[in-house]
Amino acid sequence: MQLGIGLPTHIAHVPGPLTVPWARRAEHRGFASLATIDRLVYESLDSIVALSVAAGATAEIALVTNVLLAPLYPAAVLAKQLATVADTTGDRLTVGLGVGNRTDDYSAAGVDFGRRGRVLDRTVGLLRDTWRAAPGIGDRPLCPRPLRIPVLFGGRSEATVRRVATVGDGWSAGALRDYANQSAYAERIRDAWRTADRSGRPRLHASVNFAFGDEETVRLGRAHLQDYYGFSPEYAALNVADMLTTRQDAAATVRAYRDLGFDGLVFHPCVAALDQVDRLADAVL
Repeated sequence: MQLGIGLPTHIAHVPGPLTVPWARRAEHRGFASLATIDRLVYESLDSIVALSVAAGATAEIALVTNVLLAPLYPAAVLAKQLATVADTTGDRLTVGLGVGNRTDDYSAAGVDFGRRGRVLDRTVGLLRDTWRAAPGIGDRPLCPRPLRIPVLFGGRSEATVRRVATVGDGWSAGALRDYANQSAYAERIRDAWRTADRSGRPRLHASVNFAFGDEETVRLGRAHLQDYYGFSPEYAALNVADMLTTRQDAAATVRAYRDLGFDGLVFHPCVAALDQVDRLADAVL
């Protein structure tokens, strides 16, 4: 199972210049991937731009959007942006897509929240066509050459199962360590994949939140989750309670997801401090 670490770009008021040393330290310490979390109406950094900055500062580490709120973006622009990241980094990119549950993001982007699932379906079709270098508007391709970019879908709806089984490469599970439900949903994904007569098997990725250090560090991490998920107090409380705070918790989480047959696990930081990369690496690598 591959272990990745998130960039701290989703943390409110994160210093932008931290992106490059964080990415380089993560690659140096041996993490398999760097990931971003997407959000629009928040004091955070843009997911695609930040991931591009990290890509330019590294050479081999994989890059993951975990997940990108695709309906917020003009589909053709998004397709070309992601194709550019993939092509210029030597196919290091895996694209995780979802719809999210924050109405303010959709209001700011001028997109109908109630139609976000249908918008995602249309967007995915255009992404796949673009990455095949198929003719687009004006009968000209939008990217210079065909690309194969893996696509994972986040969420737990019936539509997520359908998307993974028919047009996706795998599933990106949420950050809560509800292992019984994660395992059951993963089996639904596998069943739908077989029913769709897909070859191989779906990729299964999960994520967790962490903050390692003294009491103040842990307090700051929990405060971040309380604020970030403040639109849903009940869900925020679940994330606060589930945040990893010790090396032992992190190692146990790796073992649990490995035993469930997951292919990847991303640790998303809750504190924007560079020492979090080393603390996590010491715990799980």
